[in-house]
Amino acid sequence: MGYIDTFKGWAESIRQDIEAYKALLESTKADANSKKLAGAALSYLVSKMDLIPDWNEGIGVIDDVMVLRVCAQLTQGHDRGVLPTTAEVSLDRMANEADHIAKFLGGPIYDKLKSYCSKLGDTAVRGRTPAQLIEDAALRKSFYRELEDEITKTVPIVINDPTDAELRLKAYLTHKLQ
Repeated sequence: MGYIDTFKGWAESIRQDIEAYKALLESTKADANSKKLAGAALSYLVSKMDLIPDWNEGIGVIDDVMVLRVCAQLTQGHDRGVLPTTAEVSLDRMANEADHIAKFLGGPIYDKLKSYCSKLGDTAVRGRTPAQLIEDAALRKSFYRELEDEITKTVPIVINDPTDAELRLKAYLTHKLQ
């Protein structure tokens, strides 16, 4: 199975992945860095200015599932606190799956993607920073509704030529992560 099929398969667990990040964001025991990464990962899903535009045929959602995995890997270096088992398992699974992204992109580009993801913690999306999401329960509640609307609108990933899709994906990410 090629990389593109693996990445495409990740989209099938996106709701479960989102729930894991929401649990982390809601956690009273997780440290600020973990929560910021959770807010950043979720905010990326509603961002119009992501690495690959969501309308890009076949690959537009793949950067979203990649960012979820890289952010999960980044949380491993921080205290996530005590989370529901399903959330813990999902975050660990995503963190492990990030290794596929590293193999696909190669070390230098993957390092740039990790750096990009770590900076998302300080980035405002739709006028909200991850820090504001951490602090404001009402803001999180309205954000979760937006997130649900966004996920509902997500088009299925249709890839007719996996080799072409992998080439386009790698080209986009290499270009955007300069």
